[in-house]
Amino acid sequence: RGLPRLRTALAELLARRRGVVADPERIVVVSGVAQATTLLGFALHARGLRTVGVENPGSPQHDALYTAAGVTTVPVPLDDEGLRVGALRESDLRAVVTTPSHQFPTGIAYSARRRAELLDWARSVDGLVLEDDYDGDFRYDRAPVGALQGLDPERVAYTGSVSKSLAPGLRLGWLLVPESLADEVVERK
Repeated sequence: RGLPRLRTALAELLARRRGVVADPERIVVVSGVAQATTLLGFALHARGLRTVGVENPGSPQHDALYTAAGVTTVPVPLDDEGLRVGALRESDLRAVVTTPSHQFPTGIAYSARRRAELLDWARSVDGLVLEDDYDGDFRYDRAPVGALQGLDPERVAYTGSVSKSLAPGLRLGWLLVPESLADEVVERK
């Protein structure tokens, strides 16, 4: 999982700065968001989940990393409020990758209404939202938006890193997982 002292410090920082519900026992220290994504992909695959939704447009990195874990990605369209939840409801998906605080590449922050709809969808399908907190701390035109994970920590796996805020060469990131996934992710790590 990583050093207990580091996980405790990360939990305190993420709770204060990003509004997450952070139990140090559910934080896994990783070498960056790519490793966190791959670990999630393998854990989902082991559970029999073979498809995951990704934002369209979105990060091509997500496609490649989930595919490498044996999980097919399905594009889900966006509008000016975020991921179109209606498209999710029409699919058979039970997991979706999002960048709700600063969507890549559009730069939008998901609206409060869209965040609530996304979490309602996850609850209705017994699903999981995989939150990549891409540039979540950075805002020049408005205050940072809190992480989605803080609204439903059992339905959101949250990942981030210090690659842009501290040093890319440090290769320090985190994965905060729902309790139901913690042991599988730790075993895979």
